[in-house]
Parts: sequence; structure tokens; C-alpha cells
Amino acid sequence: MTIQENFKSALASWASGVTIVSTKLDGKMYGLTASSFSSLSLDPPLVLVCLANTNRMPAMLQQSGRFAVSILARDQEAISNYFAKPGREPTTEFDETIGMRSSNDLPVLRGAAAYLACDVHELIIQGDHTIAIGRVIEAVSDATKWPLIYYRRAYRSVTE
Repeated sequence: MTIQENFKSALASWASGVTIVSTKLDGKMYGLTASSFSSLSLDPPLVLVCLANTNRMPAMLQQSGRFAVSILARDQEAISNYFAKPGREPTTEFDETIGMRSSNDLPVLRGAAAYLACDVHELIIQGDHTIAIGRVIEAVSDATKWPLIYYRRAYRSVTE
């Protein structure tokens, strides 16, 4: 096996939540599935998400200057799969799934466990990805929702 294959296999041992990163630019909305997401700082409130440079999202974030992260609930596996499909185009409505808007008009997913609306703080290119650091300007959560988890290349959930 190559180092890349071993690397991917080792990282599959890291359980992560599943998010949809979305933005709006020139009246068009776009989102993608991302599991490389993390909190970065409490003061100021910063998060980061890693995005493939081959995707249109890094360029859209450079232009729009803002994005949202919807943290998916365990019943949103189909939504994750939809936004993971390559080749989708931005749309004028975020209605490919049950979407809604944050208070600053960013597309977010209805029924998510939480969402964060962010202004782009910094975009850093490293290797084949762009690290998008966002300054959180709105945070909403639903304590009744349990998260969707991705572990060993499959969706999982947590239980009490």
C-alpha cells in the first residue's frame, strides 16, 4: 500500500461529525459535505474547515467573504450523501434539500443539530486543500438532536 492509502486508512480510525459547508455568491448558493471541521478559538470565536482545492468552494469563499457550517443530525445521512456528490452547480434556491437561511441570509440545513454563520477570517492553502477559518457571527443549536458521525468510512450515531 502507498503512504496515501495507509494515511487514509489510519485517519478512518478518527470518528468525526459531518457538516455541510455552504455559501451564497451573486444570488447563487452552494454547499458541500465536509468532515474536516473543528473549533479553533473561543476569543475570538473561530472555526476551521478544510476544503479540497479542486472544489469551487474555496474560490467562492474568497469572493463571498462568508460561509455557514451546518452540523448534521443523525437522521441527515441522505443530505450528507447528496452534498458529497461531485459536479453539482450552485443554485438560486437552496432547495435541493430542506434548507433555510441564517439571520444574515446564508443557506443552512433545516433539522441540523446546529449551525454556525461565519465571516471569512482567513483562507490558507496547504497541500491540496484550503483551510477556511471563519469568525463565528451566529451560532444556533438544537439540544434535542443527536449528531451524525462518520467512522471507518461509514455513518454512525451516538447513543446515551
